[in-house]
Amino acid sequence: MVGSCQVKGRFRACGQPGIAVCQYCGRSFCTAHGDRLDDAQEICVRATCQAKKADAERFVIYKREVAERNERRLCGAPDCSSAPGGQCSKCQGLFCLGHLSEREIDQWQGTSMARVRGVLCPHCVRRRGLWERR
Repeated sequence: MVGSCQVKGRFRACGQPGIAVCQYCGRSFCTAHGDRLDDAQEICVRATCQAKKADAERFVIYKREVAERNERRLCGAPDCSSAPGGQCSKCQGLFCLGHLSEREIDQWQGTSMARVRGVLCPHCVRRRGLWERR
């Protein structure tokens, strides 16, 4: 629900009428503190939310590069000539066993988030820190 702008300034929240709710942090924002993009994305100006937007754009490119390597029956990791032996739980790319590690990950199960064991490639392991921030 869009309320007043919740983006904090130096001492308090802006308080101007909100125009949208940030898809990453869930805070309302006004015209000065966020953007409603043509592709229906709504993102506030907070550094973490802007970093998530940039990371999501890079992730699309990464997944395309992994898919191209997988089409040639190669591990999705750059400069690896091994055959794939497993799949990343996050990006769904195929990687050799040397480029996969077992981790606990958050995963939607119906309408709630659950902590489960997953297998991640190095790229998805590096992304976790950003996406765990609110």
